[in-house]
Amino acid sequence: MNDRRLNRNRMMNDDRGISLVELIVVIAIMAVMVGITSFAVGMMFSRDANYVAVRIDDEMTEARTLAMSKAGKFRYEFHIDSDPKNSYVRIIDLDNPDPPVRNVPLNKSVTVKVNGAAASDFSLMFDKAKGNVIQVNGSDSAIEKVYTIEVTSVRNTSKVKTVSLITTTGRHYTDK
Repeated sequence: MNDRRLNRNRMMNDDRGISLVELIVVIAIMAVMVGITSFAVGMMFSRDANYVAVRIDDEMTEARTLAMSKAGKFRYEFHIDSDPKNSYVRIIDLDNPDPPVRNVPLNKSVTVKVNGAAASDFSLMFDKAKGNVIQVNGSDSAIEKVYTIEVTSVRNTSKVKTVSLITTTGRHYTDK
């Protein structure tokens, strides 16, 4: 009987808490969970910049195609507003401007820089014969060889997507 009490007391006294191995395992599991969560949040906020960059590039393709294939002059423009509901990318037929040929609302919080300078408005016209750029922002004298359009998410400023436009050929592409 006395031995039972001694064994019982020894068992209670042997419970000294968690071991170092158990602590390391718990910390490793928590580190993995934090890593996965931060990656998911970063990807979620970088989608705004990617979405707008792809829309700018897609509509630029459409404007160039329309300019080379249809009668009339078409202007491509984008407008980025502090209120995302007022931001858009659109194509306008200058012979029949109302309504726009295409009007794509962006609804994303982004900032845009064109060749390093902040830009909320940017417009282009493509040549009918060659597809190269003949006007930028309504002027044919201020055309540079390459325009770099940087789109940055307001919620995650480390995520920047770039659309490059080569005016001599009218070709454009987004970074990967």
